[in-house]
Amino acid sequence: MKKDKELAKRLNRICCFTVFILLLSFSTIGNAFGKSMEEYAVKAAFVLNFARYTQWPAESFVSPAEPFKLCVLGNKNLESAFQALNGKKIGSRTLHVRFITKAKEADKCNILFISEDTDPAVLLETLEAVKGKPVLTIGETKTFINKGGVINLFNRKERLYFEINGTTARQQQLKLSSRLLKLAIIVGDK
Repeated sequence: MKKDKELAKRLNRICCFTVFILLLSFSTIGNAFGKSMEEYAVKAAFVLNFARYTQWPAESFVSPAEPFKLCVLGNKNLESAFQALNGKKIGSRTLHVRFITKAKEADKCNILFISEDTDPAVLLETLEAVKGKPVLTIGETKTFINKGGVINLFNRKERLYFEINGTTARQQQLKLSSRLLKLAIIVGDK
């Protein structure tokens, strides 16, 4: 029975990783790579998979049943794409999506997505609010990693890529899966 559960968990992880790889390889969003719903739906799927391949310290959660809190800071265009993640599972925890407008709300999040249209001052204030805390920060601007973000999504030739700052991840007390790191462009120290 225990072996069956372990096998089921392993198969589930393999399936999730396969979907993640497929998303990565099919991330051509179309000829006009504007900030469309389709693009944010793909980015939301990436965020979900980043969470599945990240480990938070045990003290990040009060109880084993406490949900993951995904906070989204940005424009209204991305709300429906990220709202589609609400209720999804990350391991045994349920994902709850929340939309925030202020930096002081960010420290109550486990995962924080900051869109590129966020005011630069608010971006800096938000990253400062979660600095050193176990919050997986994900953004989409050229300077996001340099300003203290963990993962940055960007497009090049109509394909979606991501870069990871391993030093910042460690400072945030997060452990990123080696599978995730193999797919990323590593920035800073490995």
